[in-house]
Amino acid sequence: MLNFHIIKVDLKNGETRYRTILTKSGKGIKTKTFRRKQDARIWGTRSVLEYQEYEAKGVRPCTIPFDRLADEYMAWWTGKDHDRARLVKWWTDQFGKTLLPEITPDEIRLKLKPKREQAPATYNRYLAVLSSIMDFATRQQEDDTVSEQYIDENPCKKVRSQTVSNKVVRYLSDEEKPRLIRAAQAIGGKFYLKVLMALTTGMRKGELDKLRWCDIDFDKGLALLADTKNGKPRHTPIPSVTLV
Repeated sequence: MLNFHIIKVDLKNGETRYRTILTKSGKGIKTKTFRRKQDARIWGTRSVLEYQEYEAKGVRPCTIPFDRLADEYMAWWTGKDHDRARLVKWWTDQFGKTLLPEITPDEIRLKLKPKREQAPATYNRYLAVLSSIMDFATRQQEDDTVSEQYIDENPCKKVRSQTVSNKVVRYLSDEEKPRLIRAAQAIGGKFYLKVLMALTTGMRKGELDKLRWCDIDFDKGLALLADTKNGKPRHTPIPSVTLV
């Protein structure tokens, strides 16, 4: 029989947490910590009820962690997206040993929160990859040859994607570029330098905003971009006309 009890935990910073401990035959099998005692009690009660429901149906609870599901997914996936492995690893770093039923829409939104600072298309791509992984889990659940318990529903379906702007991107013509440089030069300062760097190096606005003097190797004519769109650092050549 599954039971639970709650203990109060006093942190060194003076804050209080409440830890729910699930026990079976007097042995602790799982814990989870909450800020509010009410949340700790709700989680414990729900866990016990879900366990009883599984027992009544003769079905074992899902004990599959996300990192195992991610490995199974990559072994199954046959697409040509070269960035897929990196995105799957990012999600594995977020959820790790978290059991599949514990990956809720709220947890997914929390993990994706930092991605809101990036382009909507980037946010949607991370969400789409996780949704593909969780869809794989539901297909495993529907497969009669698979004896283990996965999940019945994909929690990503309840997470709203970001709205992507469909506006047309217009590029400067050869006649417009000198006019832009002259206008920026009239303003001067860092604004002129940023415009000149954008035109001659092809760096993104976010990359230019984060660039510091210490990131530039004037001898080699290189800029070190530590925080790029794909998460990997790279060196970008800076033309001599810009360094002058």
